[in-house]
This record gives sequence, structure tokens and C-alpha cells, in this order.
Amino acid sequence: MVKVGLIIDEFFGGAGTAFGGYGFLAREYIAKYIPNEDIQVDVLLGKGSRKLFVEEFEVDNIMAYRLPRRKWFAKRWLKKKNYDVYLSVELTDNYVLINEPNKNKKLILWIQDPRPHYEWDEINTVKLFPEYNYYNQSIYDLVHDWYTENRIKFISQGYFLNQKAIDLYNLDQNVNIEYMPNPIQIDHKFNIENFEKKNMIIFLGRIESVKRGWLFCEIAKKMPNIDFYVLGKTHREESKNSEIMSDYYSIPNLSFVGHVEGEEKIKYLKEAKILVNTSIHEALPISFLEALSYGTLLVSNRNPEDLTSKFGIHVGDVLGDGFDKIDLYVNAIHQLLNDEENRKKVSSEAISYIKNTHDVDKIVPKLRNAIIEQIQSK
Repeated sequence: MVKVGLIIDEFFGGAGTAFGGYGFLAREYIAKYIPNEDIQVDVLLGKGSRKLFVEEFEVDNIMAYRLPRRKWFAKRWLKKKNYDVYLSVELTDNYVLINEPNKNKKLILWIQDPRPHYEWDEINTVKLFPEYNYYNQSIYDLVHDWYTENRIKFISQGYFLNQKAIDLYNLDQNVNIEYMPNPIQIDHKFNIENFEKKNMIIFLGRIESVKRGWLFCEIAKKMPNIDFYVLGKTHREESKNSEIMSDYYSIPNLSFVGHVEGEEKIKYLKEAKILVNTSIHEALPISFLEALSYGTLLVSNRNPEDLTSKFGIHVGDVLGDGFDKIDLYVNAIHQLLNDEENRKKVSSEAISYIKNTHDVDKIVPKLRNAIIEQIQSK
């Protein structure tokens, strides 16, 4: 039995953690699909609140742990666990790795959203409610050190992220980075040709500064004849985010649904014609992939892997608070809704792309192979 330590700082609500993209990937895909008769996955949530003892949680039949705060006890616990390999969705905390006593242990780092300084410079143009800057050079130096010691295998959810990772972790330009697209559970019974979508627009994601949800609300205000739905909730800086969004609660065609999962979320993804993303910064959000899997097109100022321009409308860069660019989104939505024939055509093409590239049944074997290969590598 191969033992994998999945390093992540959130597990999509599990063990009291936040709801976010990294945690969604970890809980709904890695921890759910990777384990089999040959592979065991434990979730490692970094440092806990207890000094001498590990904190244990069971989430969806997967064990999750927070390590003791005292490093000697953390090292002893990791030595006892003796993981064959670590897997990290990006790397936002280095507590597990700095306490791993075996210098031969290896890591698979799944590049999701590397943020070098120049990415933070762009994010910091938002002034209404600045994003908390979690840039941490010590983490990036650790990755660099493990890379120079030949202890890391890099996989990436998008080619466009590779240069950012090279810059952030100070890697060689010719570093080997394997393409590993994020998986999506495909609803093969869904037939876009027989499904009548509604004139509704959705926002799917956490309500926080970097997402700039206020722009979605401003768009709704300018399009009173179309229904807009905010799918998501606040978590970090909850009071400040709620204060900003509360100014929009009275807009008649705008509904704040809150956090949605499972069939409820799928219902919105199926019925909506467009997902609008207003973030100042994104990598390649799973919400894009989920929307496209149901033929829901994209309108966004972000264009990861050219998906927005292929399957929707890329409105161009929108920096700062974005209030001066509302009409770019409004015009893009009108353009898509006013050409129903083209919308249906592109919608069908989007579903085909997701099935060919992101089907979980295709990604799981690749990720399992990457795990075995990293353990066997010298």
C-alpha cells in the first residue's frame, strides 16, 4: 500500500476549513478518486492548535490531520507515519515539509495558482477592499531547495501557469513540468441539444476581495430584465465583505443564494446561459470547467488557457476596483444572449472540450501514475 500525504490548508469545509478551489480539488477529486487498493491518501492540514498531539478528523472516509505545534512531536509523528510521497495542491504552508525528518522523501507539486510579485502587483490595484497578501518567500525557497535536490516532480493544471511557477520558485527554464489538467466529473446523461437554458447569469465562488463580486452586482443593476445569482459565501474577512455586498441586497433581479453544492449547484450550472467572472486574479478556476461542462459560457476579464475567448467573451484587462469597466461585461453578455444560434454552437463545443480534456476518468490514471513514478524515481 502506497501512502500519500496530501498537503493542503483547506479541505472544502472538512475539518472546519474554508471553501475554496484548492480544497474543492483536494476533497472532491484527489481524496475521492485517487485512493484504491494500492494507494492510501491522508490529508495533512499543517500545524494544529495542540502542542504535543496531532488532531485527527475523518472526512468522507478520509483521515485528515493537523500536526502538533511543537516541531519535535511533529517530526516524530511524521517519522511514524512514513509517507511514501507527498502531494501538494500548490504549496501555501511549509510546516509539514520542514518537519519531515527523512531527507529522501519526495513531493509532487501540482501547480494551480503560482503568484510571483508581479501577480501581487496586479492584485494590489484593488483599493475598495485590498486582498490579504500571503506571499511567503520561505515557502518558495523550500520548493527551490527540494527542486535542486531532485525531490520534486512538477505537474501543472495549465501551460500558461508554468512560467509563473518558474519565476516564483526560481526554477530552470527547461524544468520538466507535466501537464495534468484539473478533473471534472462529467454528466454524460446531460444533452445540451435537448435542454432549454434560461436567461440567467451566475457568479460562482467565494465572496472576497480578489473576486470583486461587487462588479457582478453592478452588472445586474444595469440589466434589470435578466436574473443574476450569486453562488457563494464569505469566509475570510467576513464582516468587511458582507458590508460591501449588503449595499446590493435590494436589487430586484439579483439573488444571493449562498454556498451551494451537489445537485443544487448542478441545477444552476445547467440552467444558466453565462457564468460571469470578475476576479482581479485567477489561475484556471474549477468553476470555469464546471460551467463549460454544462455548456454555460464565460464572460470574464481573465482568459486562462484562452478558454474565455474560445467559449465566451474575454472583455480584456480590468484592473483596480473595476467600476469604470462595467459596460464591457454588460455588452459582452448582450452579445452572447442576442445571438442564440452562435451561443448554442459554442455551448456544444465547450462540452466537447471538457469531455476530451478534463474528464475525471482520464485524469485519475495519469495522477496515480505520477505518484508511482515519483516514488520509484532516483
